Amino acid sequence: MNEENLKKCPFCAESIKLDAIKCKHCKSNLNGSLTTQQGEQKQDRSFRLTKKSVSKEGLFLQSMNCGCAIIFILIAFIIVMFLITG
Repeated sequence: MNEENLKKCPFCAESIKLDAIKCKHCKSNLNGSLTTQQGEQKQDRSFRLTKKSVSKEGLFLQSMNCGCAIIFILIAFIIVMFLITG
C-alpha cells in the first residue's frame, strides 16, 4: 500500500487507510463516536451507578426502619428494666 493513502490512528498509532472510519487494529471509530465495545463498557458503568443509587423514598424508608428499630429496642429495654426492678 502507498504511504500517501495511509494515516495514523489517533488511538493506537497504527497505519490505516485515509478513508477508514474504523481502525482495524484497535476497533476505534475515527469519526468521534464510541465503538460498540467502548459503548457497552460505558453503559455497564452507568448501569452500575444507577443500580446502586437510592431514591429519596428509599432513603426515607431506610431511616424509618432504623428509627422503628431504635424505638423497639428502647421499649424492650424499658420493659426489661421494669421487670428486673420490680
